[in-house]
Amino acid sequence: MLVDFSSLKKVAEGKTKIIYENPEDPKTAYMVFKDDITAGDGVKHDIIKGKALVDWKTNRDIFELLNRKGARTHYISSPEEKVVLVKKLDRKINLEVVSRRIAAGSILKWGNMAEGTRFDPVVTQFHYKDDPLHDPMLDDKYIDYIIKAKEGGTHYAEMRRLNQEIFLILERAFAQFGIQLVDMKLEYGIIEGTVYLIDEITGGSFRLWPYAHKNPDLDQSNVLNELNPAGRLDKDTYRMGENVDKVLTKFEEIAQVTAKFRDL
Repeated sequence: MLVDFSSLKKVAEGKTKIIYENPEDPKTAYMVFKDDITAGDGVKHDIIKGKALVDWKTNRDIFELLNRKGARTHYISSPEEKVVLVKKLDRKINLEVVSRRIAAGSILKWGNMAEGTRFDPVVTQFHYKDDPLHDPMLDDKYIDYIIKAKEGGTHYAEMRRLNQEIFLILERAFAQFGIQLVDMKLEYGIIEGTVYLIDEITGGSFRLWPYAHKNPDLDQSNVLNELNPAGRLDKDTYRMGENVDKVLTKFEEIAQVTAKFRDL
């Protein structure tokens, strides 16, 4: 039976999703995907017909993998197309948590490092969610201080641990199909006093670079020659100005890969 969202209370609406209450179970909520895509902290904005369905498929397959692997997520089920049933938040944590295996994107400028630099272990950073300030990064030393000395610091420690755990699960999964998970940004919230992974994981959540050839040597300090950034499958295609049809094609390729996660 399809849910009639016109009769439900809208709790929140973001750039790519709408959250509705679930009157049948106040401990859960509905998350509905939209066809919108944005970049540059919302400055660039388009509607791509069909994107919501593709994102929903990718999100479903990734979260079901994470749940099978024991990661703590808000995901319950995907009861109909473009709709996700999730655990209701007590509060959202206004941070983006970014884990990086390979240097790409903004870190090349502010980190003054070469593209393709490999991080081992994975580097994890916290960014305050603020579009006008372009999500500034919080100082690692201060995060460590919060964890050790501030009330509630355990939430930061748990977000860091969860982000790295989830990164490694997904890195191994994509590697099965000749793709390197380059970096990933996730969001968290509190449910019944505990930190949970929330929101979505779709083509806008990470960078994915295919391997440049079979059996790449990924233990080098720089692995750029082992990977194929030009074949990227993620939202960078949109950021770099590709037409929306090409962007949708890339997102569909991601969904085709994550559909195979059911066997992992």
